[in-house]
Amino acid sequence: MPKIIYKNKEFNIPIVFEDNHLIVVEKPVGLLTQEDHSEDPDLLSIVKEYLRVKYNKPGTAWLGLVHRLDRPVGGLMVFAKTSKSASRLSLQIREHQFVRKYVAVIHGQPEPKNAIWSDFISRNKVQGKYIVINQPDKSHQTKYQKCELSFQLQDYLPKINISLIEVDLKTGRSHQIRAQMKAHKYPLVGDRLYGKITDLDRNTDGPALYASFLQFKHPTKDEMCIFKSRPKQKPFDLFK
Repeated sequence: MPKIIYKNKEFNIPIVFEDNHLIVVEKPVGLLTQEDHSEDPDLLSIVKEYLRVKYNKPGTAWLGLVHRLDRPVGGLMVFAKTSKSASRLSLQIREHQFVRKYVAVIHGQPEPKNAIWSDFISRNKVQGKYIVINQPDKSHQTKYQKCELSFQLQDYLPKINISLIEVDLKTGRSHQIRAQMKAHKYPLVGDRLYGKITDLDRNTDGPALYASFLQFKHPTKDEMCIFKSRPKQKPFDLFK
């Protein structure tokens, strides 16, 4: 876990894997994926700085962003170190050959215990949130886009009525998992935007959602890359 100095701050970003073509890291909760109007530190810039220092580059290191995680969500991310790798990984995402799975803690016990949800999510926020509906009418079709995921129940704690689930993301829309869980009445624990406000939510730092699994074909080799990780923070630690 290298210590990286960026904007006069020190960041510890776990490096899971690195070769000449890509780098896989664990994004910390609360860190932007890429720069926005806030000018807060972001993972893309921090990893660029790590590469610049490590390889003694005279200028900013090139790094391709091929997928994103919302700011309050931590977990596995892969970046491309060459334009060829970025193009090939992006193609896998468009062709649904790039597997992204998450673990999440939700309120309630889902029934059935595994399912595929195909819904429609608004292209833009409505009063600060993305809205998920079953099917838009003709007058609103252009305002929504398809969103799909599947999930499996991993564990259930009846005393506090929360479940641990694994989510396989089929489409990567902004806030998709959070908004779909809310729409189906199983909001994420700790999600103050889409969820409930219970004592457990108040003691959780953001939505209990973590990118735990990546699978894709290596951009230059004939082999599959599989990476796994597990969150350690609350409320995931309630599930032993």
